[in-house]
Amino acid sequence: MKKWILWLVVAIPVLVWGGLSLYPNIWWVENIIAFPALFLAYYVLASCLLLFLKSWAHLVVSVIAMSVYYMLTLPSTTLHRHQCDRPVSIVQFNLYYENQDPNAFINYLMAHPSDLVVMQEVAPEIGEKLKLLGDLYPYQYGGQEGVGYPSSQMILSRHPLEEMSVYTTPDRQHVISGSWKLSPGRQVHLLTAHPPSPRSLELWHRRNALISTVERMVESYSSDEMLIVGDFNLSATSIRYAKLFPGFDSAAVASWPNWNHMFTTPAFTMIGIDHLWIKSQKTGWRICSRSTRESVSGSDHKAVKTIIGY
Repeated sequence: MKKWILWLVVAIPVLVWGGLSLYPNIWWVENIIAFPALFLAYYVLASCLLLFLKSWAHLVVSVIAMSVYYMLTLPSTTLHRHQCDRPVSIVQFNLYYENQDPNAFINYLMAHPSDLVVMQEVAPEIGEKLKLLGDLYPYQYGGQEGVGYPSSQMILSRHPLEEMSVYTTPDRQHVISGSWKLSPGRQVHLLTAHPPSPRSLELWHRRNALISTVERMVESYSSDEMLIVGDFNLSATSIRYAKLFPGFDSAAVASWPNWNHMFTTPAFTMIGIDHLWIKSQKTGWRICSRSTRESVSGSDHKAVKTIIGY
């Protein structure tokens, strides 16, 4: 095989990536460049071909490119601090409307109580089951008469949820807002949202509009203590994610798609879309760690547990 053809095999994906990166405001372009596993898979196959052909120079370049794309993928666990004083735990999970095993998550919540639980895609029948956890989570939002499940969200807490409300956008999307009070001197303004998956131009615009709404709400509240949690359907490797919520602490982990239920889905084949941001100028809270929960099954997302502390 002619060498120039092999150089094209090695170079074209990088050139495509670089070229597409110049146009991140095109919906399908943003989706492609935000999924480094696609390019990683290409270079794995290309490296195997080049190894078979014994084309060593091309193989070296292909392996370097493969390594770069691997480094762009996310881990299943991030550890920001080895020491975490007065830790607080937050679990978030997109339950998935077609979840065939919702009891796995309910059992997890009973066996491993967290201070705060934020959920998306909560079907009403699952919400009724979650309400039965009132002994462990006496403070709940979602499922009440007149509230329903805003954008299919539900919140459980072991600490008071005060002044809870729902902001509804003109296109009927919802942001939950309120105060999460851990103790008399420790409370944080909580915002949760679940923008749609950008599978089309219209949904891409709706997702971006809701994210912009959350940004404006953050600016309007101008609180020193603020927590934002949700499935934002926005890859952590995207340029848009990098620009969100300056001054907030965040730590992305690979949480979607959980495409294989026979064994643990490798983190490098996934992206991070289940996010948490925290700003704490008064008390100094920071993210200590974030990790996915392998014991929770039934969804195309992985449950994510975040530990915050001092």
